[in-house]
Amino acid sequence: MKDEIKTAIVVAVLMIGLVVLFKNVIHKPLDVTPLYFVPMLLYIGYVARKPGAIAWIAVTLFITLAMAVLYAFF
Repeated sequence: MKDEIKTAIVVAVLMIGLVVLFKNVIHKPLDVTPLYFVPMLLYIGYVARKPGAIAWIAVTLFITLAMAVLYAFF
């Protein structure tokens, strides 16, 4: 499977996961519009520079989860 397809799948899973987490688990509205667009914006950066799929997936997971945790609890 190509790296672009792998990263696109990760983006889709993260975006859906964020919406489900906030709507059904935490019961908080997603007032911050860019929060669930973070994986997509990082994907655009990946396509532009192509640093490597594994590095991109690790960085995207870290940034998305960190922002979700900060927004959920603060």
